[in-house]
Amino acid sequence: MKEVLWCFAYTEEKTLGENYKEAYKFWRERNPMTKMSIDSKVLLNRKNYILKAKRITAVEIDDMKENIRLKIGDDTEDYT
Repeated sequence: MKEVLWCFAYTEEKTLGENYKEAYKFWRERNPMTKMSIDSKVLLNRKNYILKAKRITAVEIDDMKENIRLKIGDDTEDYT
């Protein structure tokens, strides 16, 4: 569950918008052999279910997004 949300949040921070196809590509890169039957729409549906059913708390989501911002900041500092 957290991996799905992490990939969507990372893509949203990186591209400054939500793009489920990019999130799927990123998720597939991180999980090449996991659930081969999942496509981008199914992954989006899983993300929506996780958020709607509140399977992960808002605090956990905020922490995840903060860690992503720090990771992205670390990645961009290497190129400056």
